[in-house]
Amino acid sequence: MAIAENLSKVDVTGIRRLFEIAEKKRDAINLGIGEPDFDTPESIKEAAYKAMKMGRTKYGPTTGLLELRRVIEEKYNRAWNANIDEDEVFITVGGENALFIAMAASLRQGDEALIISPSFPSYSAIATILGASVRYFRTRMENGFKPDLELLHESISSKTRLIIVNSPCNPTGAVYDTNIMERIVEIAAENGCYVLSDEVYDSFTYSSSFVSLARFFKRYDRIVVANSFSKLYSMTGWRLGFLITGNTELRGSIPKLQLYVNTCPATFTQYAALEALNSPEVAKAVERFREAYRRRRDLVYRLLLEAGVEVNLPEGAFYIFPKVPLNMKSNDFCSSLLDVKNVVTVPGSGFGEGGEGHFRISYAASEEKLAEACRRIAEFIQEKL
Repeated sequence: MAIAENLSKVDVTGIRRLFEIAEKKRDAINLGIGEPDFDTPESIKEAAYKAMKMGRTKYGPTTGLLELRRVIEEKYNRAWNANIDEDEVFITVGGENALFIAMAASLRQGDEALIISPSFPSYSAIATILGASVRYFRTRMENGFKPDLELLHESISSKTRLIIVNSPCNPTGAVYDTNIMERIVEIAAENGCYVLSDEVYDSFTYSSSFVSLARFFKRYDRIVVANSFSKLYSMTGWRLGFLITGNTELRGSIPKLQLYVNTCPATFTQYAALEALNSPEVAKAVERFREAYRRRRDLVYRLLLEAGVEVNLPEGAFYIFPKVPLNMKSNDFCSSLLDVKNVVTVPGSGFGEGGEGHFRISYAASEEKLAEACRRIAEFIQEKL
């Protein structure tokens, strides 16, 4: 089936619909969007400006600047003993583009993508657009939204071609430890599946340590790591990400997709990315961001508990995923909360199986806004009782 036909099966996410409504309301507090409220560090902007002034505005290599790919190679080899070289790193036009390229390179018509859920909506949408089927593997709040590994193994079918992992997780904030990540790789290897690890929140962990699937590159070559500069460096509008894989088949397919989908990433933004990766001052800024998110997480968690909302303490990312109170459906709850109290949250139904019965709050907002939003949520619940 052609992509044009598959597009009819994909809807605009509920996130975007709520944003469109919120834009028309005054005094709305938007806790729906997954975007840092911090500005891009100044030296990153200066590096982009300097690159433009030096005339670095022409076409670049399809797979990205060699200098940038080498810095990423060195980072992953140092942190995860990944044993990669620069030819296994591919610069993309943002994290979303990285996901699309990786999934297009690994999925065939009629294949199945197994998605650990609740999950980022783009995974299922991209799989559907590409003509693959989607199977969700549901995690549960009472287990910290961590996958039951025995059940995961049993969920693999003869059609399963790709397993999609996201840790730290959007929307749940769950972080998978070494044992979970290692077992996922083992399950994939036992069944000959690719594994796509979306690691865009890798530096935002609070009570658990992040583990990259790059750690297991030596043991299994059908692993693809996707990452982005958007969340970590507050560069969402810069649209720059990357993929890493040592798989021979994917290393042949990914540059072709990049060439005919993107031509190349923007050249001057890649010089800004070099500054992001190399600058000690930027590293300090990222640590300040992380500590701010930790404080905000703790604040929202405490205020939701005080309001009588059942919720887990997130381990990473900048989202919290409480249970919907009042026995309401998630979409009804979020829509009513927006109508009555002007607070934008995201219904859990938009995050795949296991999402219904929850709603997502992004705490990438000031403590003042978060406190006021939680006050309104508590007030809304009391008025509905």
